[in-house]
Amino acid sequence: MYLHTRLLIGILTVTLFALLVSVLVPLLSLREDVARETGASMQLASLLLDIEAASRGSGNEADARAAAVRQVRRAEHLRHVSFVLVDEAGTAIAATPNELASEGWLARTLLPAHAERVLEYPLAYRGGTLGALQVHANPLSEFEELEGRVTSDIALLAVAILAMGVSIYAMVRRGLRPVGDIKSALTRLAGGELDTRLPHFKLKDLDEICDRFNLCAATLQEAAASRRELTRRLIGVEEEERTRLARELHDQLGQSLTAIKVDAAYVVRAARGREPKIEACARGIEKLSAEVMELTRGMLARLRPHGLETVGLRESLKELISSWETRMAERFSCSLAMDEAADRLSPELNITLYRLVQECLTNAVRHSRARRLAIRLSVESASAASAGRVWLRVQEAGVDTPQDPASSGGMGLLGMRERVEAHGGALTIAAHPGEGLSLQAWMPIAAVAAGTAA
Repeated sequence: MYLHTRLLIGILTVTLFALLVSVLVPLLSLREDVARETGASMQLASLLLDIEAASRGSGNEADARAAAVRQVRRAEHLRHVSFVLVDEAGTAIAATPNELASEGWLARTLLPAHAERVLEYPLAYRGGTLGALQVHANPLSEFEELEGRVTSDIALLAVAILAMGVSIYAMVRRGLRPVGDIKSALTRLAGGELDTRLPHFKLKDLDEICDRFNLCAATLQEAAASRRELTRRLIGVEEEERTRLARELHDQLGQSLTAIKVDAAYVVRAARGREPKIEACARGIEKLSAEVMELTRGMLARLRPHGLETVGLRESLKELISSWETRMAERFSCSLAMDEAADRLSPELNITLYRLVQECLTNAVRHSRARRLAIRLSVESASAASAGRVWLRVQEAGVDTPQDPASSGGMGLLGMRERVEAHGGALTIAAHPGEGLSLQAWMPIAAVAAGTAA
């Protein structure tokens, strides 16, 4: 069943039920109204007959008038009318009980002025006149009953409308309840939770939306997995190319620079004391070759940290930090805190963490101009709820001009994010008032191990 069909059937059912109740309740009250009207008519006719019989059965005119007076006074309250017995002079000598009705809002609205009517019937005895019987109509009493009935009908109608509104609201809310699930799923999907799926719904149109959403989410998940795998392979190719380039620089350029330095030293010894200009030129070549060799060592360290395979991640990071502190002298300091479990990570994670710290150091010194940097590397053990993770937290301090996270690092930030996401993790960068940038990245350990085994 479609959503609009369910809502249409539900609204139609509630409307018909409310209409049926609104019609049946007044119809059921008609029986009581008819009974009251019939009773009032019979009471009126009975009173007239009693007065007539009492008057005819009396011995004289005075007894007849007294009998009529007794019958009038003995009568009960009549509905909407009252009887008044008057003598030949028009003086009232007896009357039926009559409750004065209040003039309500309906009477004030509908009842015209001077609406009360009086009918007078002569009362005779053996050809003589005993007086007259006046019948006073009381429309206010009728309007008072109508006001009560109208008030109850309006209250019933209000209750029916309220019940209908509540029922329709409940049906619409129940019918649109899956919309909240769809909205929540879209929010989680936009937040990067690509494994989000919607359950099947009973409504056909929402179930079709569910199928399309699940297909879209599955496609995005597959595309993200393919992109991560491609990025991982590209990073692997990049590291291999770095290794090859570092090896060539070490083997070829290093040997050539060493040979140049040796030849320059030989020329210095040969020209010493005889050719001052040649000796000076050779010393310049020797010094320049030493500087190029030192520059090459720095390039080799940036291209491929060979210490990762030999001394491990901890010592490699200490060496990297020490090189920056030495280069910046007293203008920069960095602290490193690592868990013991961080020394037992896979080579892929080691190189990724090393590159992240390397980029953070470069950004802190060259872009943020931070004077202090705190690096924290921790390992979160695996549990039943989540796989094991490695966390990297970096916080800058002593920054004169805080940097915008959106513009920090340039391509370096993009490269860091790609490296972290290639391992199935996430990276966030934020700026705090009065401080520098803070970086937080996590990567799953199990996923990397599985990818390495594959």
